[in-house]
Amino acid sequence: MSLSERASTTYLKNQEFLMKCFALCLKNPYCKKINKDGMINMGTAVNQLSEDILQEKLNQPGMFEHKPDLQHYCGLNGTLEFTKTLANFFTSRLSHGVEIHPEKIRVVNGVSSALEALAFCICDPGDIILIALPTYARFIADMGERSNAKLVGIELTAEDNFDLKPERFEKELLKLQEQGEKVRGIILCNPSNPIGKVYNKETVDDFLDLCIKYNIHLIADEIYALSIYDNSKFLSVLNYTENQTKGLVHFLWGFSKDFGIAGFRVGVIHTHSKDMLQALDGLGIYVSVSTHIQQVCNKMLLDTDWLDKVYFPNNIKRLRNSFEIVKEVLGDLDIRIVKASAGLFCWLDFSKYLEKEDTESEIKLFKRLFDEGKVYIVPGSEFGCTTPGWFRIIISVSEDILRVGLTRIKQILTA
Repeated sequence: MSLSERASTTYLKNQEFLMKCFALCLKNPYCKKINKDGMINMGTAVNQLSEDILQEKLNQPGMFEHKPDLQHYCGLNGTLEFTKTLANFFTSRLSHGVEIHPEKIRVVNGVSSALEALAFCICDPGDIILIALPTYARFIADMGERSNAKLVGIELTAEDNFDLKPERFEKELLKLQEQGEKVRGIILCNPSNPIGKVYNKETVDDFLDLCIKYNIHLIADEIYALSIYDNSKFLSVLNYTENQTKGLVHFLWGFSKDFGIAGFRVGVIHTHSKDMLQALDGLGIYVSVSTHIQQVCNKMLLDTDWLDKVYFPNNIKRLRNSFEIVKEVLGDLDIRIVKASAGLFCWLDFSKYLEKEDTESEIKLFKRLFDEGKVYIVPGSEFGCTTPGWFRIIISVSEDILRVGLTRIKQILTA
């Protein structure tokens, strides 16, 4: 018996690009000792830089302790202990002293699930959410595959150094409304993926004002908030009080990027909206996180001495070093490397190495890199970039993998 048309169309006929390439890399992974000709994956945004630190921490005695109540239905949207710890963690590190309350936090199984849950709660099928392009490709899948929200992009340009301009969002919003479309929100990914920029307070303020003006939601994906490795000043939306947000701002964060434990599947939503919190409670059974995983993450966050003296300083230092290695290895090529301030990636212009200035040539170069060079990086067209030649490279891999991967890229470009 065949599957439903929606399942067949979504998952059988058109396999999503990032997941397809990730699966192919897993079949033949590079290994310095036993498979030097294997695939180098610098396309999947995982943080491998602090695996040693995390392994040592997570293997410490007492990190896992089973209690009878944890084996039953509890903490479907976050245990009381964990949400309290998260509230203190956010208050001390992101909200600049604005007190975050645990009852306004919901824990879900990853930020992808958080995005889907918010799309379900905010949008009816076909409703629109605005987003800057280029953007993380999974935003479209996470919010559209099952919730059927429609994402409409506002393209940032290299000529403007990919600056975010709220007035362009307002112009697009008004145009869509004139066409009879229903715009329900804006996604603000800060720090940005794939560019690695940190948007300043003025920009964040402008987006908040825009959303309040038109009574639409601001979805603030801050999953890279603690992976800033230069002196950029970052303003989390957690700095805004309930009176300032009017219940329209929803903060997202997770352990996958800043802590590099994507396999734990832990994401967080904070909102002042009582209706949103009640709706998320209704969704809890579908997006819950293992109580044991919550316990382990809780104990990590409680060890502030380890966070301040070991984990964060080393992780930031290693990210900064990885970005410098990219400039060192590829710096003599005829390319542009956008200065990144945060995140696990860098954004590069390989257009001088395209046969023609079109998307077809960009994909052709991608295939050469993937098939001949055995290195996976993501072409800009997959992020909605309409200027051919841009690519995203993940830098948060081991130095050995990073150098080998960059060398392979260089060999293909100069062949």
